Amino acid sequence: MTHTHQEQTAMPVPDDTLFTDVQIFDGTGRDPFPGEVLVTGNRVAVVAGHVPAGRRAGARVVDGAGATLIPGLVDAHAHLGFGSTIEHRSPRRDEPDEEKALLVAHAGRVLLDSGITSAYSGGNRLPRTEIAARKAFGEGWMPGPRLRAASWEGSAGMVAPGVYDFPGVEHRASDPESIRRFVGQMADLGVDIVKLSLSGESAVVAGTSRIVQFTEEEVAVAAEVARDRGIWLTAHAHAAESIKMAVRHGIRAVYHCTFADEEALDLLEAARDRIFVAPTPGIVYANLYESGAEPEEGMEVEPTASAIKEVVPELVRRGVRVLPGGDYGFPWNPVGRNTRDLRLFVEWFGFTPAEALRAATLYGGQIMGMAGELGLIREGYLADLVLVDGDPLDDIGILQDRDRLVAIMKDGRFHKAPTGRTTHAQIFEGA
Repeated sequence: MTHTHQEQTAMPVPDDTLFTDVQIFDGTGRDPFPGEVLVTGNRVAVVAGHVPAGRRAGARVVDGAGATLIPGLVDAHAHLGFGSTIEHRSPRRDEPDEEKALLVAHAGRVLLDSGITSAYSGGNRLPRTEIAARKAFGEGWMPGPRLRAASWEGSAGMVAPGVYDFPGVEHRASDPESIRRFVGQMADLGVDIVKLSLSGESAVVAGTSRIVQFTEEEVAVAAEVARDRGIWLTAHAHAAESIKMAVRHGIRAVYHCTFADEEALDLLEAARDRIFVAPTPGIVYANLYESGAEPEEGMEVEPTASAIKEVVPELVRRGVRVLPGGDYGFPWNPVGRNTRDLRLFVEWFGFTPAEALRAATLYGGQIMGMAGELGLIREGYLADLVLVDGDPLDDIGILQDRDRLVAIMKDGRFHKAPTGRTTHAQIFEGA
């Protein structure tokens, strides 16, 4: 699919930057290796054991002092509009639209502070605001990640955004024309992604996660319009039948996959070269341990956790690309904790730290539709880089400590410059 909403970099890029004495985790999953990385403009120009003198002349030199250089991280299920970050908690979610727009911008900056340089949206109640944020982040005059903007989450009967009662399809007529209008209207706005809630959500409306919310005919129409308009579809899908429906109709990204049965797993495996799965362990963990209240009957918090701990390793065994992105943005699961997903990939799903990082970098570039230029430290790739104090392959949890992120670079520019740390002396030549 040819994507139609590529970012444009309008602001001037800085002088060349040379990272020296770094351990390079290039995103492929192989072991880090010592070397140097030269950034020219907004691209990686050289990855080598030692950059030749002729290439380094005049470059700004950052002495990594043995720190680990990784590609910028990608969140595959980001919510910028839920309102809560580690710096600001908003339990209301009924703020005026103007305030919600500011919260979107704020959440984007907090994501970037966390080393997340790209985000694939999981939905926003204000798609126009998300489209505006995509432009501002892309042009560089507002701090935030590269962004794929999404619609609000279409639910059964296409009720207004933010109204989720998840009634199912048994007691309503199929309405493909409402779906056609919805997807077309979102495409007209300029979103990259339309999200459909193919199942309910028991954590929101008890007992609905296993209830299918769309008819086969409705999903087929959504897929048809998305193909015609050159946009992507994402499915919220807990129920086994909703997962199957998503795969059958070519939906590109499937969230949760919680109660996948054998048939659903077989379909996902057959589609592994074109599909992405984000199981969202972050919100499951938060619902279990950090919500501050006992789960109500029917919320299925513990069954959901048990199910994804079984489903995800099986998906990985079958070669399905599983990516981090945990529904962050709720008051009990705020934006800024997103890299906890990487630890949960290791502790819950049996990933090695290298595999978890590969999912957040190499696979992240792929879900962003930018394979071949995003997600690796490789010559010609975009210079989205994070310098980490320590070895995340030894302890993936250090990525949750923002103080350990010595430098954050997006598009060749420092969002966080490597200054003021005695453990990492910086040498600047020709500045």
